[in-house]
Parts: sequence; C-alpha cells; structure tokens
Amino acid sequence: MSSPMLLGIIIQTTILIILSIGFTFTYQIEKFPNFAHVSISTIGTIITYTITQIWGQNPYLGWPVSALACGFFGVIFYTLIIQPMKKKGCREISLAIVSLAVAIIIGAFIGIYSYWAVVIHRSPPVYFMITAYDFSIFDLPGVAITAPITCATLVIFLQLFLSKTRLGIAMRAVSENEQLSSILGVNTFKVHLVSWFIIGALVGIGGAIIPLWRSTNVGFSDEFLIAVMAASLVGGIGRIYGAIIGGILVSLAMKGLTQVISDYIQHAEPLLYEFSNAVRGFEQLIPIGMIFLVLMIEPEGITGFLDKPHSLTTKIRVFSRAISNQRIRRFPFITARIN
Repeated sequence: MSSPMLLGIIIQTTILIILSIGFTFTYQIEKFPNFAHVSISTIGTIITYTITQIWGQNPYLGWPVSALACGFFGVIFYTLIIQPMKKKGCREISLAIVSLAVAIIIGAFIGIYSYWAVVIHRSPPVYFMITAYDFSIFDLPGVAITAPITCATLVIFLQLFLSKTRLGIAMRAVSENEQLSSILGVNTFKVHLVSWFIIGALVGIGGAIIPLWRSTNVGFSDEFLIAVMAASLVGGIGRIYGAIIGGILVSLAMKGLTQVISDYIQHAEPLLYEFSNAVRGFEQLIPIGMIFLVLMIEPEGITGFLDKPHSLTTKIRVFSRAISNQRIRRFPFITARIN
C-alpha cells in the first residue's frame, strides 16, 4: 500500500470517527437519526473555504470558527425545530424527516453562497482544495498530523466529560430516561442545548478538515452521510466507542479493500487496467453493503454483539471463570493463600 493511500486512510478515518461520534451522540440524546448531520458539516467546510480562498488566511483558523458556528447552529436547530416538535408529541420518524428537510435547506443556502462567491470573487467553491495553504513536516502534510491528534483529543475530552463532570453524567441520565431525569431535578433543556452544541462543534471540525485532505464539492454531504451511518451502525448506533470502531472499519473497507482489489486486477492482467480503475469508483457502494449486512446479521452492531450474554467473548469469559473456580475447589490451599 502506497504512502498516499495510507495517509488517505488515516485522514478519512479521523473524519469518519468525528462525524460518527456526533451522529451517534444525537441518536443517544434525541432517539432519532439526524439526516442533517453531515449537511451541517458543510457549513464548516464553507467557513474554511472563505477564510483561505477569499481572505487568504491560515486554514487552521477555520477549525475553531467552524466549531463555534456549527455548535450555535445546532443549538438553534434544537431550539426552533426539535424542541417544539417534541413538545407537540411528534414521533422519531417525523423528526428524522424534518432533519432531512433541514439538510435540503442548508444545501440551498450553500448554493446561494456559491453563486455569490462566483459573481463577487470569481472563485466558485466547487471541487476545491486548500492543501496549498497547509504546512508540511518530514514530507507529511500537516493535516495528517493535526487531524488524528485533534480526533484523539476530542474523544478523550468527550469521554472524560461524560464520565467525570456533573453535566456529562446528567447527559447520560437524560439519554437513558429523560422523564425520570427531569423528576430527579435535572435541567433537561440545558442538557439538550449543551448536547447539540457539542454535536454541532464536532461536525464543524470534521467539515473543516475535509478540504485539507481531498477535492471537495459543496454537495459532498450525501456521500459522507452514507459512510457516517455505516460507521455508526457497524460499531453500534447507541454507543460512542462503537462509532470509533465503526469509523476505522468502514474507512479500511472503503479505501483499503478497493485498493487491494484494484492492484490485484491490474497486476493479474494488463488488459484489465481500465477495469481496475473502475473498481475504485465503487468505493461508495461499500458502506451501503455494510449497512445491509449489519441490519441483516446484527442490528446492534459489533459492540451490541459483544455486550450480549450469548456472544463468543462472553462465553469465553464465563468458561475461563468456570475453569478457575474448579481449580480453586480442587486446590483449597489457593483459597487459603488468597484469603
């Protein structure tokens, strides 16, 4: 596997993990799939585009700006749309359809912005890259270093926040039982606002990273939404750490598998060179296939399978404990030493 291919897998995995964590977090708190999730990340992409292509500034300035802007958009999205609908008793399917409508509206506004950029600045945000604004260390692009570090920092911060802070524990309680949490005195409105800000900030950072890695079109959200949904489902839609596992597996399948098949066909028969290039075009079908497989085999994903009492790992654990107990019974002096 070539070095550029490895870098592509690393960066795409980073982006998928960040976006998938936000998608899973939304499902945990609100109990519906947010189809506008990746569309919100295009706001971060457009902000980074504006900072670099129009203002000529460092692209990394767009990361915190995108996080704040998308975070506040998430708060507005919840306050003006999600909360009123939930108060009226709308079901999850209605919320999911509304989120799809919001995704279309976001795409329309970005299209208007694109037209403005063409007319005023003669710089259309269509299939653009800002890699020229990036730095390099030891022939490595800066995004290959900063993106994984940022992803790891966000994962650690989110884990500590949810497990060590009162607000994070309140979020977990609301995700389990919102009505009971409210009875116990948890300010559920505040919890939802903070949750949506975190979700928006995550997707904003993910969207800001994308143009530093690949040629980007403002309509990329549909392509990434399928991959994000696949990563969340493969790992386990209700678990944050499942999004990390799913992001890694989906990225390896999309980039690594297509590259291996393409290289094999190309070296096996020179006449199939064109077909080997066509194989890479089927990359976007892989997450769709993974979604079908997960839904048919194990709807709760890898982490859901591992948490079940009949899973292979649990059986091995129970079997090893049984063997240990038998040994203790056969050799009482072991128990005496332990005591």
